[in-house]
Amino acid sequence: MNRTSIFSSLVLGLGLVLAAGAQPGCSCDQNNGAGDGGGNGDGGGNGDGGGNGDGGANVTACGDNDPSCTVTCMGPTCQPPSQFPLPSDNPPDPNVGADGVNRDPNTGYIVLDSTHAAFDFLWIAEDTNYGIGTVSKVATKAKNPPYPSGNLYGEVARYSTVTCGSDPVNGGKEGAVFSVVPPATLCADGVHGCCSRSEAVPGAMGKHQPINLIENHPSRTAVDFNGDVWVANRGFGLQSSATKIANTITDCVERNGIPGIQTSTDANGDGIIQTDCNGDNIADDASTVCPNTQPKEFWGLDDECILFTTNTGPINVYGRPMALGPGSVDFGPSDAWAGTWVDGIFYRIDGITGLIKQTVQIATVGGIAPHPYGAAIDQFGILWAPNEATGNLYYFDTNNTAQQGLVTTTLGGSGFYGIAVDGYKDATNTLVSQVWMGEVGGSGAYRYRPVRSAGFGGLGTGTWALATFTGAGALTQGRGIAVDNRTPAFAWVALDSGAIGKIPADMPDGANSYLATTNVFPTTQSGTLGAGVAIDSDIWGINQNVSSATHFRVDALGNVLNAATPDTIPLDDKPAATDTFCNMPASRYTTGCKPKPYTYSDFTGFGLRNFTNPHGAYTWIQMGCGPAKTKWLKVVWDADVPVGTGITFRARSADDPTALSTAPWTGNYSVSPADLAAAPGPLVPNPSGYIQVEFDLTTTDKNLTPALKSFQILSECINTLG
Repeated sequence: MNRTSIFSSLVLGLGLVLAAGAQPGCSCDQNNGAGDGGGNGDGGGNGDGGGNGDGGANVTACGDNDPSCTVTCMGPTCQPPSQFPLPSDNPPDPNVGADGVNRDPNTGYIVLDSTHAAFDFLWIAEDTNYGIGTVSKVATKAKNPPYPSGNLYGEVARYSTVTCGSDPVNGGKEGAVFSVVPPATLCADGVHGCCSRSEAVPGAMGKHQPINLIENHPSRTAVDFNGDVWVANRGFGLQSSATKIANTITDCVERNGIPGIQTSTDANGDGIIQTDCNGDNIADDASTVCPNTQPKEFWGLDDECILFTTNTGPINVYGRPMALGPGSVDFGPSDAWAGTWVDGIFYRIDGITGLIKQTVQIATVGGIAPHPYGAAIDQFGILWAPNEATGNLYYFDTNNTAQQGLVTTTLGGSGFYGIAVDGYKDATNTLVSQVWMGEVGGSGAYRYRPVRSAGFGGLGTGTWALATFTGAGALTQGRGIAVDNRTPAFAWVALDSGAIGKIPADMPDGANSYLATTNVFPTTQSGTLGAGVAIDSDIWGINQNVSSATHFRVDALGNVLNAATPDTIPLDDKPAATDTFCNMPASRYTTGCKPKPYTYSDFTGFGLRNFTNPHGAYTWIQMGCGPAKTKWLKVVWDADVPVGTGITFRARSADDPTALSTAPWTGNYSVSPADLAAAPGPLVPNPSGYIQVEFDLTTTDKNLTPALKSFQILSECINTLG
């Protein structure tokens, strides 16, 4: 099970503060306690007190006298101690899952740690690729040895931003080819063919709508806890949508009839995806025959890692804002909040099913109509959405969407663009979570500091700051923005003219100026629209005009180490072609065929993991007695939980381990022991052949982590195979 937390690898080396622990766990796989109820047959002397023969004869750790009682214990505080397995072990144990957690190297306890291979990527929306739009996946971990070009970083996959396979049974392309004008009628009966997974406006016969396959113009991307990505398609004059793409092949869906999973990959290892292997200016798909020397790297509408597409709003409302927040169980696959710019509506899309499960209309306030240009959700569940090129910032509570508000900057300037939230704490060490926006038209960024101590009504009574870069190199147009979690922390804003600017996150209220000679770092590229913090806290810029990404190495203090020679990663796989190479007629594309990346949202997932919903999880699958069934009784855990952190537990069961992934979870137990027959359970089915347990670790302070020291699974063998 994939999860993530706010912690970097720094967690493992800083000696995080741990509180006093509970009692150690018991020994593994043994009848623990049979024959005594307070000692060796006595409660103060031999012969009685609940020992052998009386007072609760042969009472076991399971609370009865069933001799099949088994206590399975895992962790350093078991007796005898054991080590928590991890997926990174060699060889890995197939029963363990971990995301956002690791073993503390000193104690062996499970602690928060955001280092995870699933997050070593940027997801970059390419506005005009083939006149339709694609999304590129770029590795942020340096390649050793480098790519043949000498670059240390490169593109590892590229995808269409829509799919005709949202329904793996009834879905189909209906003859459509990515990069060619599609048939006039798709999803004619609302069920079969190139249909949406869900929609705000019903399609044929009250069912699904067709998917838009031309001029999708994707822009915002957002990365989920398990590394999956959501991308918003604007669809100017057409149908807007949101699409989810799987990060790992194990989460992809077999649906095209070809054995195995067909998905984009850098098959020749050159660091860029070739979308047209045979040079016919039509994007590849499953039917494309590549020359013998050129492997297929792009699968178009046949890519089985594009999970589903959900249509948002009616036609011509511009799907712009995209933010992720907690899902149905507060961790796991996030729900997407996809907004439409024209009418100011947000659609909450279930992170697992792709179904629209909530619609929120932002109310007009004081005659100011909502036109949300982007969105970010803070750790309190408040969604913030700016009107572009104005000083108006809307917000609402995602847990109670009737609570809405609008705040307007008091500092003037040219108005807002991209948005991000941070983990700022005030002088009393209370989490505030500031809101940041690039200043479009100016050379800097805005910061809003809400008041969190006065309930929802206090959110609109906060204070403003405006950062302006001055002097030589003070490039204009603040666009995308991101905030790191260093100590002290910094905001990084993309400057359209070709640079990334750096601002202290503890910037004081009011107007502030920073010298460009020390706080602005040229990308050497044109049209730098996006700024992102990678999992290793390095900084990336996304450059629209030249279809590239820029990488800055940044140390723990925020110093840019390669300011004079940043890395440049090309995204144009057809550099020799003109911008009109694609086969879409001119009437169906307005801005050319080159990628022209246009991404300035949380395209690394750093904001979600650090500031929206910081979590990590550890899972274990335990086999029962076999072939007889097992009655799962309790789970007991030993943990250190400092103030500001937490550990919760849940479980699910099945008779076959392959069925666990679709089995229902219990609710979240917050106190040990967890009685699996009681609320927030019960565990169903029980008895069963297998149980999967999951521990969710959280924190509100990057310098603190809870620690799971051990856990015990108490069970009894049932003498039946039925």
